[in-house]
Amino acid sequence: MEAVIHGILLAHILSGGVALVAAPVAMVATKGGEAHRKWGKAYFWAMTVVFVTALVLSIFKWIPFLLMIAVFSYYWVVSGYRWLYLKKLGSGTSPGMLDWAALTIALVFNLAFTAWGIIQAISGNLGFYAYLAIGFGIGGLVVASGNLRRFLNNKDRNAWLFEHLGGMLGSYIAAVTAFSSQVFSFMPELWQWIWPSIAGAPVIAYTTYKYKKKISRNRKVEDLMTLKAES
Repeated sequence: MEAVIHGILLAHILSGGVALVAAPVAMVATKGGEAHRKWGKAYFWAMTVVFVTALVLSIFKWIPFLLMIAVFSYYWVVSGYRWLYLKKLGSGTSPGMLDWAALTIALVFNLAFTAWGIIQAISGNLGFYAYLAIGFGIGGLVVASGNLRRFLNNKDRNAWLFEHLGGMLGSYIAAVTAFSSQVFSFMPELWQWIWPSIAGAPVIAYTTYKYKKKISRNRKVEDLMTLKAES
């Protein structure tokens, strides 16, 4: 059994390394181009392996924090990826069973994550990890509830683009956070967990602003997806 766990851990580490490399390449590639799609898929499947292996490890060793982080971060990936197939949501396309299942799981787990963090904080257990659990849980609920609103009543034909960007960039922040928490031992422990969010949130905000500004200039989203990024 130890050999099996070691193999799963190795697969987790290797797939995490692939994800850390694939995402930046997809980010700088021409949006909508072959390289962007290829590296984006590589990132998605690498993160899928990361999720499955983290799920197994967290259950086998029973680490609730790791289990909930795995679900929290993977929903960003699934959500961001699936929005590529929901471009016409509200005008002929409806969320599929996979979308609703992922959303339901995300809502339940993030609610449980938040509640678990509050319980741990009140009981004085886990130190700052309890507050991290609360923060991650609330963040996950915000993302999932936003998708729920889109599913039920989406009036923005460009929503898919911003949800795709937010999901993929958000999941990459989670991946960097996991890497930082295991490798950046030179940092104070709390900062190992929070600096990727502090650094990444403005990137998501700026990227969203940039594309909204282009669209406001009567640029079609389809055109933006086939051109290199502009300043």
